[in-house]
Amino acid sequence: MIAQPDSTTTTSIGPAAANVQPSPLSAQELYQLTLYKWRYSLEAYGFAAHEVRELMFLKWLHASRRVQP
Repeated sequence: MIAQPDSTTTTSIGPAAANVQPSPLSAQELYQLTLYKWRYSLEAYGFAAHEVRELMFLKWLHASRRVQP
């Protein structure tokens, strides 16, 4: 939807937003799913398996604050 120049930017939240359920996945399951998606994305972009392992290791180092950017 494209807003008109003289229109307001406020929106109302419909009843569907009130029906949001908590995730059926645990925090560990979400973390594992995230790692899987990162690995799959890197492989889809053409990185070799050993490159993906190295990138995932670097991500772990950064997330564990063992190295700083």
